[in-house]
Amino acid sequence: MNARAAAAAAKLVALLDDAAAAAALLEWSSALARSLERELALVYVESTHSLLAAALPFTRVLAPRGGDWLPLSAGDVEQGFRAHVARLRQMAERVALRDALHWSLRTVRGSLPQAAIELGPEADLMLLAPPPAPGALPRAAAARCPRLVVVSGEAGPDAGLLALATRLAQALEGTVEVARTVPGRPLFEQPGLIASLRRCDLLMLARSALDAATLVRLRCPVLLVG
Repeated sequence: MNARAAAAAAKLVALLDDAAAAAALLEWSSALARSLERELALVYVESTHSLLAAALPFTRVLAPRGGDWLPLSAGDVEQGFRAHVARLRQMAERVALRDALHWSLRTVRGSLPQAAIELGPEADLMLLAPPPAPGALPRAAAARCPRLVVVSGEAGPDAGLLALATRLAQALEGTVEVARTVPGRPLFEQPGLIASLRRCDLLMLARSALDAATLVRLRCPVLLVG
């Protein structure tokens, strides 16, 4: 194993853009990092889409206690980023202390799919928080007893991927299911399968199956392997 591969195998990267929805992902990533004796590298993604929206002259936000709609500025968004990072740090400190984990937290700017692609070489395990559906609140996933789904090709699930899913399910008292793709068709061209995958708590698939078109359609947490 070369130095780059060894570094990628030494940590688990978790990408998040919303501290309010981070509890389950922290539990899953902590359980997996502890089981595999890896560093947990948390990355908070500051949304460029939020900054662009704040720059529009007609963007408004409801006042904290209701009532008037107020202008939203880039400074407000930046302040929100800092609040999310502070809350995420507090949550991570509690989990890491409880589980005796070595961990880190940093920020990047962009989007979850973009960050997943750009940071891909850093780790062979990457957990992505689900992107929020337009006009919807993020769905809270079950921290314990999750439903894990492994995406499989025609030949059946990869043995290493299935073993990893089984290991995580045992740690969290969850269940493992296998979803088969249609041979010769990319995942984003299988809307029926994507719709069913959105209902799982955690989707696990090989990184080779990853593309931006698929990521933007999935509305569930994803663990990329490889």
